[in-house]
Amino acid sequence: MMGKMAEQIDAILFDVGGTLRRGISREFSEKVILCKKILDITGLEADPADFTRLLDIRANAYRKWSRQELLELNEIGFWTQWMLPDLARERVSSLAVELNQIWRNADRVYQVLPDAKETILGLFRAGYQLGLVSNTTSSLEAPNLLDELGLSGCFEAIVLSCQMGLRKPRPEILLEATGRMGIRPERCAYIGNLPDRDVASARSAGFKKTVILRDPNKPFEMPISAETTPDHFIDNLKELRDIFPVGGRKTVPIAIEPLYDASLSTMWGMKKFADLGDFLLAVPRLGMASIELNHQVSPSMLAGLDLKSITISSIHEPCPADISVEVLKERDWLISSPDEDKRERGVESIKRSIDLAYQLHAPIVVVHCGMVSADLSSEKKLREFFEAGKTETDEYLEQKKNLIKRRAKLIGPCFDAVRKSLLVLLDYAGQFPICLGLENRYHYFDIPSLDEMGELLALAGHDQLGFIYDVGHAQTMDKLGFFPHEEWLRRYASRMIEVHLHDVVGVDDHHAPGLGEVDFDMVASYLPEDAIRTFELQATNSPEQVKAGLQYLVERGCVKPN
Repeated sequence: MMGKMAEQIDAILFDVGGTLRRGISREFSEKVILCKKILDITGLEADPADFTRLLDIRANAYRKWSRQELLELNEIGFWTQWMLPDLARERVSSLAVELNQIWRNADRVYQVLPDAKETILGLFRAGYQLGLVSNTTSSLEAPNLLDELGLSGCFEAIVLSCQMGLRKPRPEILLEATGRMGIRPERCAYIGNLPDRDVASARSAGFKKTVILRDPNKPFEMPISAETTPDHFIDNLKELRDIFPVGGRKTVPIAIEPLYDASLSTMWGMKKFADLGDFLLAVPRLGMASIELNHQVSPSMLAGLDLKSITISSIHEPCPADISVEVLKERDWLISSPDEDKRERGVESIKRSIDLAYQLHAPIVVVHCGMVSADLSSEKKLREFFEAGKTETDEYLEQKKNLIKRRAKLIGPCFDAVRKSLLVLLDYAGQFPICLGLENRYHYFDIPSLDEMGELLALAGHDQLGFIYDVGHAQTMDKLGFFPHEEWLRRYASRMIEVHLHDVVGVDDHHAPGLGEVDFDMVASYLPEDAIRTFELQATNSPEQVKAGLQYLVERGCVKPN
């Protein structure tokens, strides 16, 4: 019976407070000290102890109202309407998130429950879809908790009452999560700690199973109604392993259908998972067919993984990162270095990536061609002008003019070094079925420029050397006024072997597609059919945003089913 019932559960959703962590109330004296920060930030003058008592009264009044109405306010509403209603709304609104975290930290100390991380990893590795649904006034704590545990990549949806405006036991908050996850409620289980809230909402939402974690320090009366009686009571999270089988499926990815002809860079997985193996499990669940190993992947991350069973679309040098990008730049161990010994160090680093590509049957190695200078202070100033909306000012134009002059002065020996290095690397890669790809870059001092790309691509034919089109980099250089975005495509689309897909907000890149300003309809019109589509996203993007970004590009014709 246990096995049959377990097979009916595809997704497990968790509460946070009392379920993954518990809070211990602070002593009042300690609370007063911490609440003084609120006085300092707002400029209010009051006795700290009296002010803390006032905040306690107002917070308790809010909790009573919220529980009666089953409504939740976000940080701005909570602080402008309930906690500091006498201060200017605009001032409080701008500080609300910070004030809320100070207050919550002053109110209690939170501790993650034993076995929380191990249990979640076991369920994730067993193939269950995971979600998180919590009543809270904080938009930060739940995501931050998962980040701290290295588990944020395991959760497909995070739904918080302060963002929904509704609280459990209303079922809508759970149904919002199942809708985002693309799972039917009857295939779900919910894990909480309060029967009248967590069981009631899950039952109303049509969940198949409910589990309540008991707290020995906060006993509650046994529920007597069917609506609040869970299927299981547990006393520690590891008991979930007896309810939901978690054994031995780590190397077997659970794929969703359809998989799309797209790759996900390991860039996104850094710090989102306990190890690289968990990232590999997540990729097909997000709908992508392959991965790109990027320059943050160290030899220790690769140790013990059976990567030959995974489709590796490309290797982004330097990978394996036995020497980090930061160290290579700091020491000028780049293929652009005019110093012969340093240049050869850069060549050797890329050769190691070619060797790894051959071992893993990856057809492409993404190559960065170095830079004319590691001093980016002038460009940083230019970007500050951009962020301040000063792109038409004399200061901006003068700064840009100086950058152009300096690059022109420095490029000669650096470009010669790149050309010399690439000829060596092309000869080395020529013994394998591997094509080198030259990427357009994010900084103006990086190599190659728009014109230089053509000169370098002329060093070899299509089968040996291609263009890696980075959408975000092209967008950023265009925004700063250096190279028109579309011109990269007009000139080099015929040589494109891979595209790095991500969105840009201003000049901040690596956002999930659909969150920024890139014209992906224009991009789609140039992409060759056989160019690898790689999502290169920063770790701040949630799994939900990654999936949404994939669908966004499918709708625009950038990505197609596998």
